[in-house]
Amino acid sequence: MSNESEAFTRTLGVDSGRLRLARSQEIAGVSAHLAAQARRELLIHDPRLEPVIYDQTLFLQAVKQLALARPGLCVRVLLSDPRAAAQDGHRLIELARRLTSRIAIQRVADEDQGSLDALLIVDATGYVRRRLVDGMEAIADYDDSPSARRWRLEFEERWERSSADTELRQLFI
Repeated sequence: MSNESEAFTRTLGVDSGRLRLARSQEIAGVSAHLAAQARRELLIHDPRLEPVIYDQTLFLQAVKQLALARPGLCVRVLLSDPRAAAQDGHRLIELARRLTSRIAIQRVADEDQGSLDALLIVDATGYVRRRLVDGMEAIADYDDSPSARRWRLEFEERWERSSADTELRQLFI
């Protein structure tokens, strides 16, 4: 991104235009900034639940704020191996343990394990999309409803095929 502070002046649902993010700090910062503006839902699909992005204080504060403000399930996370994140002490997993009716974490179905993208979708309006084959490079947009809605539908389909990880569920108890 040419001007890192440019992203932090954007408003969800107002400021459109694709941002190119080339470092993990940029991706983490934009993800937290977008999440802080969420009013309805956060959807995360990341095979590893990348700690450098999702286990950061600002992001976790945004998730907690949304989860406490919204009734029902407003944060959903799809992972390839939820147990690995739990065993590593990921703080988003810990937050989900405390707010089980607001934050759900599930294991993607076997047929969806090969996904090439990691996604954060905010209110079906903004997103951060990271091509896993590109490492820590991503694109983001604060106001691209057509793309965000399309990816949200794909997320819903994957969510329907996903399952609660039995070992993760035991860890929650």
